[in-house]
Amino acid sequence: MTIDIVLSADRGVLYGLATTVRSALESSSDIVNVHVLATGFSEKDRADLKRSWAHGKCGTVAFYDVPAEKLAPFRSTKYLKSKSAYARYFIALLPADVTRCIYLDTDLLVMRDLAEAARMDLAGHPIAAVADVSVRTRKSWPELRARLGLQDERTYFNSGFLIIDLTAWRAHDIEQALVDISIAAFDRLDSQDQDALNLVFENKTLLLDPDWNTSQYERPERLEGRIIHLIGTVKPWHARYAKKLDDPYMKNVMYDGFYGILDRTAYRGYRPWNVAGLGALAETFRGNIPTRDMIAGKLRRMVSRNG
Repeated sequence: MTIDIVLSADRGVLYGLATTVRSALESSSDIVNVHVLATGFSEKDRADLKRSWAHGKCGTVAFYDVPAEKLAPFRSTKYLKSKSAYARYFIALLPADVTRCIYLDTDLLVMRDLAEAARMDLAGHPIAAVADVSVRTRKSWPELRARLGLQDERTYFNSGFLIIDLTAWRAHDIEQALVDISIAAFDRLDSQDQDALNLVFENKTLLLDPDWNTSQYERPERLEGRIIHLIGTVKPWHARYAKKLDDPYMKNVMYDGFYGILDRTAYRGYRPWNVAGLGALAETFRGNIPTRDMIAGKLRRMVSRNG
């Protein structure tokens, strides 16, 4: 059986993309075809990624350029400045003969064989996912339920790992539904694309065991047999991650685990520049520069409150 995995990425997550796919290949018992919904990659980037994924379990590697005009209507936020995350809405760009795929975020350590997910019975559901750690660790979250208008916030899922029935996705024009809700409801979507997916797939999602999407902050003792999600805005490939390295678990398990895999790719030896902490300062400075979308959104909310 061949497994089709899909990722959305731009150059800002290059090292995460390389590591996520490499870990999936190394854990797979079946051939894996890699599909990347790409924005802004150079030919060298694509060549380096293909070299990174030179592995006995790698089948085909395909990059799909998502036109800028398709992403232009979406807005960016402080925590989601890049619009590349929205590229996953256009997953129907994959060949028509791909009827099921596994979507992966670009900040995962895939230590579980995806063949099991590829064969899983979805029991008529169009997607399968893991309930978000934020709802798994509390009895209720009325604020989330009220903000999104959910019937039951305990079904709110993390969208970093999805098993997708592409036949159903295409038949129900999920692409357009996601585009419409992301634009119309932007100001109440804190987690943007993830919130939109939860609204579109409310009561239509098969919830999976948390081993399929375990947050790094859950500090699992056993990585094997799990997919570890390096959630948060600061990733191991950022200089700012240095602040986490005083924590032995984050250093010895997450950081070393990530670079142990990255060092088996074309990016072997990469570490973020951070002499005297200047790299982290530069990242923080860039991160605080607002986009036009952010400024427009703040003005819009001010007018709404005062109107």
